[in-house]
Amino acid sequence: MTTQVLYRKWRPRTFQEITGQEHVSTVLKQAVKQGRISHAYLFSGPRGTGKTTTARVLAKAINCLEPQDGEPDNICSLCKNAALGRSMDLIEMDAASNRGIDDIRSIREKIHFAPTEGKYKVYILDEAHQLTKDGAAAFLKTLEEPPSHVVFVLCTTDPQKIPLTIISRCQRFDFRRLSTEAIVTKLHFVCDQENIQSETKALQALARAASGSMRDAENLLEQLVVTYGPKAEIASVEELLGLGHSDLAKDLVAFLLIGNTPSALATIDRASRDGADLRQIYNSSLELLRAALMIQCGVRDTLDIDTDILKDMETLTQKVSITRVMRCLKALGRMSIKFDGNSALPLEMAIIEASLDDVPDPHPVAPDAPAEARRTLAPPIQPIQEVTPLPSSGHNGLHSDVIKPRLTSDSTIDSTRKEMSDAPHEPLRVNGTDVPAEAWNQVVRGLRRHKGKRWSLGAVLRGCKLPHLEENTIVLPFSHRSNMERMQAELEEVESRAAIEEALQQFLGSSYAIKLTLHDSTSSNDRPASATSPLVRAVRAMGGRVLEERKIDE
Repeated sequence: MTTQVLYRKWRPRTFQEITGQEHVSTVLKQAVKQGRISHAYLFSGPRGTGKTTTARVLAKAINCLEPQDGEPDNICSLCKNAALGRSMDLIEMDAASNRGIDDIRSIREKIHFAPTEGKYKVYILDEAHQLTKDGAAAFLKTLEEPPSHVVFVLCTTDPQKIPLTIISRCQRFDFRRLSTEAIVTKLHFVCDQENIQSETKALQALARAASGSMRDAENLLEQLVVTYGPKAEIASVEELLGLGHSDLAKDLVAFLLIGNTPSALATIDRASRDGADLRQIYNSSLELLRAALMIQCGVRDTLDIDTDILKDMETLTQKVSITRVMRCLKALGRMSIKFDGNSALPLEMAIIEASLDDVPDPHPVAPDAPAEARRTLAPPIQPIQEVTPLPSSGHNGLHSDVIKPRLTSDSTIDSTRKEMSDAPHEPLRVNGTDVPAEAWNQVVRGLRRHKGKRWSLGAVLRGCKLPHLEENTIVLPFSHRSNMERMQAELEEVESRAAIEEALQQFLGSSYAIKLTLHDSTSSNDRPASATSPLVRAVRAMGGRVLEERKIDE
């Protein structure tokens, strides 16, 4: 014996039976009642919200022999033929399969034939956004001047892909996702008609899992009945949907919010050992954290979750701050969920990341301390070897006393370089001092894999030439304005600025304020010889330092 699936068996037959789309069905009903039928309609919205069903009801209503207040009577021969798929005046096409120019030409050739039985010949074009470019262009001409006896109904889940020239020639109706209450009402009706014993909580769980799609909800109900018999109980629904470990998600969120990292990690381990779907636990945890955030923001009435769970979250959020909830949400939100349900590592990393800000600072600084006290300075580098002064370079009228190591062998050079690379970097404090080339290269290399908002920070900083210091500010001259503007945009992002400041702290010994400028606008006459002399830079690269700068009277 052949049986129909529930969503087809209980498909609405009138405008009044259409669930959750009153703003559409009311207008169409009045249009049929007044005889004001448009030549083209566009029904757009998420899947399973009644677009094709509404199109079929409209087709029956405008051809019905005895319409009742704008509704089809479902008794006359035309309504029955349409319901059984036998009507010659109702043509349904799938644009995913009939999307080319030849298919549209076939429609253009047939629309001029008069309807066989009714007043209108109705074409329902499902998934209309899948028309090819040539197909859409050919259909546009048909849509501009169709015969008076033709009505087109275009249904789509992605209206942005339909050319505006087509949309502008249609009456557009946007279908909404169905609310949980609307879906539950329809499921109760279906259960009553099918003699299925149902619990309201079970139907609510099915409705939430359907994400606003009536068709998905009815399919889940049928799957439940086939699997567990004519009873819709919450335990069966949780097992069917993989929600049997929902308590684990609640425990995980509770431990995250109170900062109990060991217990949170133990919860993930227990879930993994029990064979739970970690992806489902991840999704449930995100929903619970979102609920906690909404409760703290005072909009709990907008939440669509179980009443008991809502009460538990209200109790929990009274003990934590909104900052803590946001921190946990960000940690889980950044987590890549592209894992097979067997790996617990991504969840464990997100849990640990959420707890990182809870680690106390080993060197706390008072909030009102001066800026200098807030800088964490590495100890200065001790002199490595005996040095001797170099003669004046005579560059730009300035006399620079520089020092260089007295190197006696290659082994000494290697030893010196190793000691310099192993030692912490000394903070640079001399006004106008060039940043050592090797230290700056380390900054650039350290940021080469850090992706900012749009650009790789290391790649942008490679366009910076001769960075130097002005008091507590590091000046970054760029050769090209485009690179400077890119870096300005990245510095406006908190994460990008933090990454750059961390690199400066690591490789230059201090987190300087950052100033950007164009290289051409920084005249070499305004800078000391130590900032421009190639000889000075070469000596610095070998470990030398500037002791004093004096201007020679000409």
